[in-house]
Amino acid sequence: MPAPLERHAKGYRIPGTGIHLDPLEPVMHAVISHAHGDHAAPGHEHAYCSEGTAALIRKRFTYPARHLHAIPYGEVFELNGVPFSFHPAGHILGSSQIRWEHAGKIHVYTGDFKREADPTCEAFEPVRCDVLITETTFAARDKVHPDAAGIIASIPLPEKANLMIGAYSLGKAQRITRLLNDHIPGIRVMIHPNMHDYHKVYEQMGFQLGPWEPFRRELFRQERGIAYLVPPPTLLNYRKGTHFIRAFATGWDEKHELYDFALPVSDHADWPSLIRTILESGAREIYTIHGDGQELHDAEELSGLSFSFID
Repeated sequence: MPAPLERHAKGYRIPGTGIHLDPLEPVMHAVISHAHGDHAAPGHEHAYCSEGTAALIRKRFTYPARHLHAIPYGEVFELNGVPFSFHPAGHILGSSQIRWEHAGKIHVYTGDFKREADPTCEAFEPVRCDVLITETTFAARDKVHPDAAGIIASIPLPEKANLMIGAYSLGKAQRITRLLNDHIPGIRVMIHPNMHDYHKVYEQMGFQLGPWEPFRRELFRQERGIAYLVPPPTLLNYRKGTHFIRAFATGWDEKHELYDFALPVSDHADWPSLIRTILESGAREIYTIHGDGQELHDAEELSGLSFSFID
């Protein structure tokens, strides 16, 4: 059977149409799942996305598109006669599964998604379909993400040092800010300048993060009880100090020599979430992208379904 998507313009294109999903080069019609840089790019003629994603890419890009169309979740819109809608993916603010009807079938592209509870973004909503195209970032049977709240609550805070946490500026930083405020009483959260605008967008869109403030170097050196959130490259530029310890918020398992410990907080689906999502979709045709989906293809829980890779 022909694949529902084909590689094109560093993203994907629906065959037989001029419609692209998450293209990273300017195109006429770009349907964007979320605002991370490996899914969203500037310069399109028409870009279609959720309202939250539109707010974020307006901050990211000087010229996101000639025409930026912000579509509410669940509202149907048509491109070249193809009906589309966006549905929450639970990855970051505004992240969307993309649903469309083409060639007599209902298709859903998950984009990046997670099923874990997260008060800083819209919760994932299962979408029934005939064909499911799912991310497989962590599609390994032994990959089960620990509870993020428990991880944050158990951070070994030293009495005589502060905490520096490496977190991606968009999505992870806002989630970690809220987790710190919710689960470490009295913590004072400071953020890197690269995160400030995104924190503001989250709050403007109705997702409260709790107290936070811009980084102030002297206070960080002189006072204690502070967590300072920085982008990963900034974290890795800091050598170990006497007044702070370094952590990196990541779903990956590897330990890096340039930080002291990892916070295993992920914004992607783990193995149980992938199995659950595929089964709940009702799809008989499954396509995997964004990772090695071989274990998923071979999973006994999904026997009887048709699996294919999209290169």
